[in-house]
Amino acid sequence: MAPNTAVNALQDGKRRQAQALLRDGEVWLIAARESGVRPEPALTLVAGVDVTWDSLFLLTRSEAVAIVGRFDADAVPPGWTVHGYDADLRALLRAEVTRLAARRVLLNISEDDPLCDGLTSGLERRVRGWLEPGPDLTGADLPDLEWDSAAPLLGQLRSVKTPEEHAAIREAVDLAEAHLREMAAAARPGWTERDVAAFLHGLCRRDGAEPSWGWDACPNVHIGPDSRPSHAPPGDHALRPGSLLHIDYGVRLNHGYCSDIQRVYRLPDGTPVPREVQAAFRACWNAIQAGADALRPGTPGHAVDAAARAALVAAGYPEYQHALGHGLGRATHDGGTLLGPRWPRYGQTVEGPVRADEVYTLELGVMVPGHGFIGLEEDVVVRDGQPQWLSDRQDDLKPLG
Repeated sequence: MAPNTAVNALQDGKRRQAQALLRDGEVWLIAARESGVRPEPALTLVAGVDVTWDSLFLLTRSEAVAIVGRFDADAVPPGWTVHGYDADLRALLRAEVTRLAARRVLLNISEDDPLCDGLTSGLERRVRGWLEPGPDLTGADLPDLEWDSAAPLLGQLRSVKTPEEHAAIREAVDLAEAHLREMAAAARPGWTERDVAAFLHGLCRRDGAEPSWGWDACPNVHIGPDSRPSHAPPGDHALRPGSLLHIDYGVRLNHGYCSDIQRVYRLPDGTPVPREVQAAFRACWNAIQAGADALRPGTPGHAVDAAARAALVAAGYPEYQHALGHGLGRATHDGGTLLGPRWPRYGQTVEGPVRADEVYTLELGVMVPGHGFIGLEEDVVVRDGQPQWLSDRQDDLKPLG
């Protein structure tokens, strides 16, 4: 399947999935303008088109309607009924809302999930003004509409993946793992964090991929005890015999889906792996397993995090200062339920339930004094029983070279 055909099929599947989530009388209204400058995440998900002028995409249970500037009309993919306009879209919009018998309009606004908050405040005011009740100069008479957030629908839509999305993410995971194997075989004493990142970037360019979260910060690379885990670009810490190398890495492929995994390596020095390093690795592995055991449909996100957090603390290590896991898909942090603690910074995202077919990361780590950071991250699909591991789980410390 050609790349564009594959991308269109993925987006068409998400559009149909969204329509199945809507109720009678509901219209999900996606509004965007100059999306090449300020992308609307929902538009990318279900239509994959960039627009210039004020543009509206309306979804109901049975119809998909696009109202766009005339020169954007031909770019809208199949599956949408397209109306192009020149001077003013109000008449088209009011006529379509009337024809669709809309009673409730869902807009992309959210306090907690940035991927459900794609509607700017200015454009929201314009949309509400275009759909004021009563007659207007266009001659269309509208009833008083009910307005609500599309976040519950959109969060579920982004999170619950189709089989085609699972396959796309698995492809990205497989390539990231292949890159890391190639890097591990090539790494030598003297390589710096920057060298490791440059090597992986070269593999991305060779294979037509890009880093999951930007060229400057992906991968995150940490070598030795003086390199603290962060999202900062790689530095100048260098590999020496006995060094630990921690990498947080993923790739995005041309269909838009990405991976996000962490691996830890050691440059052999002719001595056994220190016991404290082995113990930390095993504690992280067991804590991730505890999180995986709790990852079941219906379980709130904070409960999954609590299971992993408790296992790590019980092993004698401090709590990790982040969430256990996040959704993964078109974005590295793909919205929806967060597997995290009930901290104010996470808002309501940790209260949501885990759903079957969602894809999550499971990630945590500990700093081992005198050695460096042990951090593991796996990508999994939620199933009714144990989750399905998309990544080839790291079961032991990997040697370099």
